[in-house]
Amino acid sequence: MSEKTPQYTIAVVARTLDVLEALAAAETSLGATDIARHIGTTKSAAYRILTTLEQRGYVIKDARTAEYRLGGRFTFLSRRAFSVGELRQQARPLLEALHQRFRETINLGVPDGSEIVYIDMVESDRGLRMSARLGGHDPLHSTSLGKAILAFLPERERERILASPLPSRTGRTSTDATTLRAELECIRRGDVAQDRGENEAGALCFGAPIFDATGAVVAAVSVSSPESRVDALREIEITVAVREAANDITCRLGGRSPVPVA
Repeated sequence: MSEKTPQYTIAVVARTLDVLEALAAAETSLGATDIARHIGTTKSAAYRILTTLEQRGYVIKDARTAEYRLGGRFTFLSRRAFSVGELRQQARPLLEALHQRFRETINLGVPDGSEIVYIDMVESDRGLRMSARLGGHDPLHSTSLGKAILAFLPERERERILASPLPSRTGRTSTDATTLRAELECIRRGDVAQDRGENEAGALCFGAPIFDATGAVVAAVSVSSPESRVDALREIEITVAVREAANDITCRLGGRSPVPVA
């Protein structure tokens, strides 16, 4: 490093990055005092930085506890830096392994606003299969891929989506935000996301989230099959396998899961 480098650094920018890194490393939300102690500055200085970050959407303040956590804007920038090409490359062997095991359609998707976009797919070689297509879009709330992602989005972003009109794709599509919140909570606790004919009549899909190095959800993988080909035992096998595949893809990307993988 050049001896002249330090004169080009800006102290407040360095402190701001310290604040973000402290929040990213913390397992729980932090108060201004805790952050100040952690980065070695005064509470007032930490508070000014936090207030600015909150106004820009990089952190979220809990009104009840006055504690802070990373916000949706930080996640947005993380996703922009995330390489879809790398995701496809790292995920492909796992998609093919799932396909060889179950002979069903395997999907890889990433969020696009309130929708999921399919960026890779290994189609079933059976005559009866699901109709999703590469590059196609479906709502987050009606697909297992989408619900796996929606469950782990920052709360503000998740609530914005749930507060918007939720289109009904089939007679089984849940468009009630309260019902969806309960389902998403179960997914955050470790359940595999499910779509039981909610996006396409007669389809049964199981999805699990993929995370980046910051612990932010960036994608999901799913197994899709006609309901007629999945009995109770097969369902257990698929849910375990898709969860393991998502975890393996996360590891390949250098990511970390915010929840234990069962």
